[in-house]
Amino acid sequence: MRISKRTIATIGVVVGCLGLAVPTSPGQESPRPERVEIPATATTLEGIPTVRVDSAEGGTTRQVLSPSEAAKSRLTVGLVDGRYYWTSRGNRPLEMSSSGEFTYLSSEPGQYIRFTRLNDKISYVEHVENRDLGSGSVTWWGEMKIVSGK
Repeated sequence: MRISKRTIATIGVVVGCLGLAVPTSPGQESPRPERVEIPATATTLEGIPTVRVDSAEGGTTRQVLSPSEAAKSRLTVGLVDGRYYWTSRGNRPLEMSSSGEFTYLSSEPGQYIRFTRLNDKISYVEHVENRDLGSGSVTWWGEMKIVSGK
């Protein structure tokens, strides 16, 4: 069976939105995710999302964000005295944990940020319950950077 380049590109986009890495052409190796080490000098983690997914009992919608929509959904985590605070979500305290190549920051069940390094970029997922939808949730995918102080 022969797979077209268009099919491979489409699979790459779909799987990329799920936070996974896949080859973009036959024979090309996919990058291996690596755990992110946050330096002691870090003051902020900043993320700009590219995709938003809203899920509820009635269905799921996926939206590619415009630059202005992405700016409104910006992720920020502050670091103060070795503690993490989800500043873009009301300064909620966060606990850090790691599993394999992923690092997690979580505040309460179902509320977390997961990130990993793919090549020279940090990819993240931000997941929160959407209380407006009852049992629904909102998930953003994007790219994160670590801001260091002096």
